[in-house]
Amino acid sequence: MTITIYDVAREASVSMATVSRVVNGNPNVKPVTRKKVLDVIERLGYRPNAVARGLASKKNNDCRCHHSRYFKRVFCGTCPWN
Repeated sequence: MTITIYDVAREASVSMATVSRVVNGNPNVKPVTRKKVLDVIERLGYRPNAVARGLASKKNNDCRCHHSRYFKRVFCGTCPWN
């Protein structure tokens, strides 16, 4: 079973927004709350979903160019095929 941000929020008795702030390093979280959330993240083994993060931020590191490997190597440093 995949652990989600919802699971972390429920276990830590905080909102999803608070978990998101902790995961993203936002300084506007009380130290006690940050520690509680981080403890739950560690205990549950939560890992943020990279695809979901890319969709939410409208950014990702996935190269969608369909050019030669040389083009990707030179112009697209994020390509996993380099």
